[in-house]
Amino acid sequence: MIRNARLPAAVAVLALVTSACASGGSTGLNRGPSDRAVTADYGAPPDTVMQAAWEVLRNDGVMARSFQRLAGDTTNTARMESDWIYVPNVFPAAPLSGVTEGEKYVKLLMWAEPFRGGTRLYLEALYDPTTADYPTEPTNWARLRTLPNAHPSWQYVSDVGRSLARRLDEQ
Repeated sequence: MIRNARLPAAVAVLALVTSACASGGSTGLNRGPSDRAVTADYGAPPDTVMQAAWEVLRNDGVMARSFQRLAGDTTNTARMESDWIYVPNVFPAAPLSGVTEGEKYVKLLMWAEPFRGGTRLYLEALYDPTTADYPTEPTNWARLRTLPNAHPSWQYVSDVGRSLARRLDEQ
């Protein structure tokens, strides 16, 4: 259950995130979630879910690269792209000894939209299989691939989902 007193705080934090992030438009976010995106349903509004997702990433030292709300958006849909995440820094327990250095970097894309009185969150983890080291900026979206569920870095993505669910349960 979301307390009404927290909703103004959620909107204020989202306003800060919006102003702090590049909102020129991420090609990855603009394309929408792929059919391989993981979905989770929450009983909170999209703004609250996206604020919690931002806080979970921030607690891991991950910055949002882009946060978007469409002008005149009446559906309350929010989208967020993370910066490149070096998985050994945020999830040291991940068994990454068998993957290339470039595969240890992931980028998270999130779309939150209203769904049955709550929110459906789409989460997509991407990596660049063609790089041997830190992925380049600006992001070459044509080279990115969805991180397979069996990939060792997926453990971090699962941890983000669990942390998000815990954070929303506390509200």
